[in-house]
Amino acid sequence: MKRRRRKLKPYKLNRGSFEEQKLREEKKLETQRALLFILPIVMLAVLAVGIFFGYKSYEKSAAEKKTIISSSEPTEAKESDPMLLTVVSPAYPLTADYVPELTDFNGVKVSPQMTDDLEKLLADAEAAGYPLTVTEGYISYKEQKERYDTAVQEYLKKSKMTLVKAEAQVKRTTPREGESEQQTGLLIRFDDKEKGAFADGNTLKWLIRNAVNYGFILRYPEKENVGGLSYTPNLFRYVGVENAYNIRAYNMSFDAYVSYMSFQ
Repeated sequence: MKRRRRKLKPYKLNRGSFEEQKLREEKKLETQRALLFILPIVMLAVLAVGIFFGYKSYEKSAAEKKTIISSSEPTEAKESDPMLLTVVSPAYPLTADYVPELTDFNGVKVSPQMTDDLEKLLADAEAAGYPLTVTEGYISYKEQKERYDTAVQEYLKKSKMTLVKAEAQVKRTTPREGESEQQTGLLIRFDDKEKGAFADGNTLKWLIRNAVNYGFILRYPEKENVGGLSYTPNLFRYVGVENAYNIRAYNMSFDAYVSYMSFQ
């Protein structure tokens, strides 16, 4: 017995559904076109806002810099003194007849370039609870020679070292004549006004953190410095505010910074 083949019903196209789908696709295309048109405009707007605020920031920075420069023209002038960036060491000694311009600061001879900044530093340190005093400044060629010779003789007395070894040890803390930056009048020794010499206390930490604001840097911060001098916590060199900031920003030693600036 033959099975009857089932007749398939003809497929009826739903015209309404087709038109709705077509409309949805057209809307989707329109949305995409709109996005493609709007997106560049939004990006340009964001870029314009960024440029605007960037320019305003630059304008403000330039204005501040202009204010600083106009209000500190004497500082600009004195920072042009080549001695501010002069390294004194066994490789670069000073002659016996070199005597800088000096002034008296609380009984200590120093370069007049630093006195204003030094006064501010001492006043601010005391206000912060860290009273400081300056115990040493300029040391002449002759006096440095006497210091060095005395230190060598004392070393020889208390040890069985040869003269060569004794001198090598003394040079770590007491430079020979002509090899000390104290002869420039720009290197000074700070001490705690109440407790005397300091090493790694809060007074020293405050001084290292804030000294650059007044143009000073810790001159011999490493265990072994250029020229063989050992770490000395209270010898600070005046280099001027701009140079002091740069030395910290570049994370350089004074010697490296001087070498870097010589190529600029």
